[in-house]
Amino acid sequence: RLKPKLYGGSEIIINGNALFSPSDTVFSSLIEAGSFSPLGDNNSTKALQSLPSVLSGPAIEDGLNVRGSSSDGFRVLLDGITLYNQSHLFGLLDGLNGDVLRTSGFFYDVTPARFRAPLGGTLTFLTKTGNLQNFEGSAGLSNTAFSATLEGPISLGKSSFLFSGRHSYIDDVSWFNNQGIIKYGLDIDRNYEFQSDTVEKIEDRNVQNITGNAFFYDLHGKLYFETSSGSQLIASLYVGKDEANQSYDRRFQQQLEEFETNNEWSSNMIKVAYNTQFENNLNSESSFGFSDYYSSYFKEDNDFRRTENDNNNQNASIEILPFSLENELREVQFNQRFSKFFNDFELDYGITYSDFEILYTELSPRNQSFKSRRTSQLLDIFSQMDFTNSTEAHVSLGSRIYYFSNGKYLKWSPRIKAQFLPESQISFGLGFSKNYQFLHQLDFLTVNSTDFWVMTNNEQPPSSVNYFTSNIRIRPAGTLFFQIEGYYKLFDNLRIHSLSNQFVSSFFDEDDTTPFLFNNTGVGKGLEFLLKNRFDRLSLSSTYTLASTELENLLINEGKPFHPSYDRTHQFSLFGDFDLSSGLSFYASWNYATGTPSTTISREEQKETRIGNYSRLDISVKYVLTSNSDEKGELLFSIYNVLNNENPWYSEFKAGLNTNNNRIEPGLSTVYDLGIQPSFRIKLYF
Repeated sequence: RLKPKLYGGSEIIINGNALFSPSDTVFSSLIEAGSFSPLGDNNSTKALQSLPSVLSGPAIEDGLNVRGSSSDGFRVLLDGITLYNQSHLFGLLDGLNGDVLRTSGFFYDVTPARFRAPLGGTLTFLTKTGNLQNFEGSAGLSNTAFSATLEGPISLGKSSFLFSGRHSYIDDVSWFNNQGIIKYGLDIDRNYEFQSDTVEKIEDRNVQNITGNAFFYDLHGKLYFETSSGSQLIASLYVGKDEANQSYDRRFQQQLEEFETNNEWSSNMIKVAYNTQFENNLNSESSFGFSDYYSSYFKEDNDFRRTENDNNNQNASIEILPFSLENELREVQFNQRFSKFFNDFELDYGITYSDFEILYTELSPRNQSFKSRRTSQLLDIFSQMDFTNSTEAHVSLGSRIYYFSNGKYLKWSPRIKAQFLPESQISFGLGFSKNYQFLHQLDFLTVNSTDFWVMTNNEQPPSSVNYFTSNIRIRPAGTLFFQIEGYYKLFDNLRIHSLSNQFVSSFFDEDDTTPFLFNNTGVGKGLEFLLKNRFDRLSLSSTYTLASTELENLLINEGKPFHPSYDRTHQFSLFGDFDLSSGLSFYASWNYATGTPSTTISREEQKETRIGNYSRLDISVKYVLTSNSDEKGELLFSIYNVLNNENPWYSEFKAGLNTNNNRIEPGLSTVYDLGIQPSFRIKLYF
């Protein structure tokens, strides 16, 4: 047997127009150069922002915006099971430990039919199988956490184990701005400026006497057994938790009062799979999976904007009131998949069944006690044929049929893709898919690293998208690559929460207690450019995206289209990696993007304004220690936002002092991303 090798989580197989390729080296260094985490550990999710199909964003952000979709349209799968929260500490690092990720893939256009494709993209991870021959291990330390991995054979050559754990010490060592990051992530005294020259900050209202704690941990496990006939029994496990709490004093009604903010999530996943091969080379995978997710968020002093006359905002005010969210989600999944290779094509087909239970609770000024508990079953039948033997074209024909019991929805998801002249210097492709989404993540502008989910039901149809995509790929030389991709998406039944995008709390009709709108439509479109060239020891890449997303609802903006908070018109990135010497390498990336909308969403038509542009330079130096061609250690030092730019993040109404009349009133402010942030990671292999 070949000796197994550890792979980091940043090594992602990009499955856009290269759907039929087992890997695409064009993107490998692009992803690695973009893999910067302010907390030192791997952040494969954030690394995907290096791609032109993914929206550039701030450090503290959970989820990705893929081709005009909100973060609701992004899914992360571990061993085929959905993880309903994929990051630690406000999105600053992955919720998964990259030490144990054997391979991964990112599907951002036409997704293979074996996956339940959301409206944006799907990121898949597989847990690494333990070494069947030798005992091995590793230990790591970053500026926030320590980790350890141990693997080896149970029965030599026939079975193995792997266990890997990671635990933070962010509370125990006060360095690298650890406490400041916690405060920032919990939305406590974030850096901001008012957009109007006539509104100033009220300095004595800033928070004081901050105390708190934060921690996270994750545990991966995998058992592998192989029979004499080659069949495999595999069991994998994931347990993750994240918690952050801070208490502080804040001036309220002319006196200092103590408030607190709490953020917590936990996730447990287990999967058991049996793989075997029948006669005539028919491969079978039978699996059972269980996922349990809990999340909560409580902010005792949340700022709510109220207006009695929204036409001129003369009576607008900021009220400090509690805001609480709680969510429980359970999924039981059974999957049966078959695959077979023929002379001219590969056939993949099967069936998936899931049983869901979701509890969602909200406490806010408008919903003093909103509680929803729903259950449903989802049955899918899928099939796909991949024709990849011809040099004229590679064609994929996929189909997935859904039945969702809560509402009795029967939906068909066709998936068609073709890449013409795939091995020529100039290649072009077309694709179409109709995607459906039955679970929906609610988007809150200031709540990060905690995901909250609701379910399609009889009154609220599933979200969907008609998705058209095309590409042109040019490879004039072995080291030079140029690509143009385009997409056009028609969204239907998107969810928008009443407190996202600065909705006023009285926005909806009084007799409507649902805290979110579900009948929003939209159009997303864009052009994406990628240029990459590899020299002797230097690799340079550049991307540019021109995109637009518009949503529409009869109750918003007088029924006229509007741009959501995640719409960016222009986005440009430049990446470089340089091999300085044996084992020593240098990476740098620069991201520039035009501003996102800062307009308040209301019933009346609003004139659109945008916050400032985003510009960030990151650098990283890595040294790999080897002995007899084996890796023995790794040292990584990175600096996020080297130039310490104040990059606009989002807009929010805050209480300020009107310099014309010395009255306290709401003012629209721009909140900024993290400033300069160094980090390190040390890893030893044994």
